[in-house]
Amino acid sequence: MWEQFIARCNSKDTTATAVLTQFIKRYLDGSLDDLDKIVSNDLDKRLDSKIKARVEEYLEEYLVASNNSANATNQTILDICSRLDKLESQIKGESNSNETGAIPNLANLEQKVSGMAARIKQLTEAILKIQDYLNNQLKQTKKSYNNSYYQRST
Repeated sequence: MWEQFIARCNSKDTTATAVLTQFIKRYLDGSLDDLDKIVSNDLDKRLDSKIKARVEEYLEEYLVASNNSANATNQTILDICSRLDKLESQIKGESNSNETGAIPNLANLEQKVSGMAARIKQLTEAILKIQDYLNNQLKQTKKSYNNSYYQRST
């Protein structure tokens, strides 16, 4: 900014000292009273645009990261469902072919399925907790942005 100021002074065949002295005199005699309002509004607009751009960048990164996490979670759930489908088909196949030997295997399989069901329940609860945490982080970010913005403007 200073280099631009010096260059403009040189193009007008004057010096920075002369221009600044003239500005100070006009400011002191009151002929530039509206300057404070103009500078303040311009600064507020520039700050608003920079803050808005930063928030949009952050939200875009946050949404992409959470979307990738959700895709990985969905894939894990689909894999678990696929494994359960295979187990069900094995149970049906074994029960039809081995009526007598199926009872011990069935008990063992029931234990495995109940263990998997418990694990699925844990995963579901963990996913819900992660989602709540991410939602709370987003809300807190919005609140802190709003509070800091209003404090600065007042």
